[in-house]
Amino acid sequence: MTSRTTPRPTDRLRPRLARRLAWCAAAYTLAAVFAGPAGAVGLPRPGVAGLGDRLTVVYDDGAGRTATRTLTCGLAATAEERDACARLDELGGPLAPVPSGQMCSMIYGGPQTAHVTGVWGGEVVDETYRRTDGCEVARWNRMVPALPSPVGGSDGGRRMLAT
Repeated sequence: MTSRTTPRPTDRLRPRLARRLAWCAAAYTLAAVFAGPAGAVGLPRPGVAGLGDRLTVVYDDGAGRTATRTLTCGLAATAEERDACARLDELGGPLAPVPSGQMCSMIYGGPQTAHVTGVWGGEVVDETYRRTDGCEVARWNRMVPALPSPVGGSDGGRRMLAT
């Protein structure tokens, strides 16, 4: 006695279902590959990332003498650099300019200027500090010891000029 099996309706659908599932899996895989990682962040600017915190301070005492100091934060930093880096960390980096139209006292702090350039926290820095009024003096004083203390400080800026 031989038994004859008749195909069931589901037997005809299985190959089609398997093909559809294979195509869907392939489509999802390609979409995942080309979509990139979830939560991807923007790429850093070229030439800035990975340099670490490094600033160059050009100090002018206002009497024709200038000095340049490089401030490098990290394991190889000197004690003086570590203090300056710690202060900058507290401030969130070099201070931005005084806002335009800001009311400031007309107290002249002196002719000294400092130009700070470099990279801090992955951001390019290019700031100039002056002592032309109360706001600028306060801005400068908050940056000490990253900037020298030109007036009333322990060295009056002489240490930076001596190097």
